[in-house]
Amino acid sequence: MTQQEKIKKIRVFLNIYGILSVMIFGLLFTAFIFKFQNFNPGQPFHWLIWDDINGHVGLMIVTIYLIWGIYLFVAAKAPEKNISFLKFSMWANLGHGLVMIPMALDGTHVYTSKFITISPLYFPWQSGYIF
Repeated sequence: MTQQEKIKKIRVFLNIYGILSVMIFGLLFTAFIFKFQNFNPGQPFHWLIWDDINGHVGLMIVTIYLIWGIYLFVAAKAPEKNISFLKFSMWANLGHGLVMIPMALDGTHVYTSKFITISPLYFPWQSGYIF
């Protein structure tokens, strides 16, 4: 595979990943801003967030991931010029994923659904396109 083919594939991947991230974290950001009660503990959509809908930690995390998702579009325009951002994304998400594994498997099921729903964010960078 040529370098141009690799760049084209990573651009497509980053744009799709960006769209999904903005959709997911945009929804969660909206839920926090408008205090949708269905996201509170014991409610049907609580498994999608990290905090009580009235808390501040979840909103901060969702905001970071929303902005990160937007920057995936910037990186998609010229991945070869955004290597630092892409490497940071890879290592930060991999590190976060490794921390989440024991928390997800501790038997309390508090983090299991959260790990399952965000684990795709951890391992998209194995393709060799970034290194």
